[in-house]
Amino acid sequence: MKLIPATPALRLLRNLLLIPVLGVWTAASLHAAAPKDLDGDGVPNQTDSDVDNDGLPNETDPNIDGGFCKSGPKSGRYIGDRFPNSSNAEKDMDDDGLKDDAIAEDDIDGDGMEDDSASEEDIDCDGLKDDALFESDIDGDSADDDAKKEKDIDGDGLKDDDDAETDIDGDGIDDDDSGEDDCDGDGLDDDDDAEDDIDGDSLDDDSKKEDDIDGDGLHDDDANEDDIDGDGLMDDDASEDDIDGDGIMDDDSSEDDIDGDGVSDDDDSDCDGDGSDSANDMDDDGDGTDDSSDTDDDGDGTNDSDDDDSI
Repeated sequence: MKLIPATPALRLLRNLLLIPVLGVWTAASLHAAAPKDLDGDGVPNQTDSDVDNDGLPNETDPNIDGGFCKSGPKSGRYIGDRFPNSSNAEKDMDDDGLKDDAIAEDDIDGDGMEDDSASEEDIDCDGLKDDALFESDIDGDSADDDAKKEKDIDGDGLKDDDDAETDIDGDGIDDDDSGEDDCDGDGLDDDDDAEDDIDGDSLDDDSKKEDDIDGDGLHDDDANEDDIDGDGLMDDDASEDDIDGDGIMDDDSSEDDIDGDGVSDDDDSDCDGDGSDSANDMDDDGDGTDDSSDTDDDGDGTNDSDDDDSI
């Protein structure tokens, strides 16, 4: 999801919410709202480019909130924790008071770049780019991206199956962009035979509960959904031989649900999921060949002359 970029000043203002009591700001409320400042340099952690003042900017620091302070009132002392950013024990790597998986946390590593910014290439600052093959936990919340409990891969506060989530892995490329070849950022291309959960929402692509395989916000049977598996090939493209991206070719005899909507092709009035009823569809199985010249118009792997349920 593309959000309006928040400047450090705006983030600070957002987080400094004070609670008025009878119109008077009490000392207790001021104390409670005091921003965290690990190194004591007067710059709140949420806007400090070097939280622990160890000389390493947050964006390159393997432990953002822990190290030997090099200047200021705590100079020469080790401050903060000893958990690297990638540690399962690290719950708030920039020590801004917002847990890394909090909805309001929009800059997990405190590098000044919003987590959903196209410029943010390493959301959790673990040294692995978000689209790297071995990056298994993009938002650094200790839940692997392909784990069933991981519901928000990029940690932007939007669940992966939310219709408003248009960039599941937070790499700055929309899920329905032809250039996005790995929607969930798990290192498996969306058209890889081994990829069985394209949008990383913990629902298998061939599950009856999965109604948006590529997680682009368009249901698979929506008339405007022209690339169900999000592999960059239009569903009616002659080169698209696996519309639902389940690893089974559309014309394979074992493929009984071409569009992956959970309804068997034999019982589906719209086999290829293009939004057009088979009675009015000139290419029922979406293989790019007009039914009038297609010897297997329902794509079930059986020649129409031998098929008792040809559409």
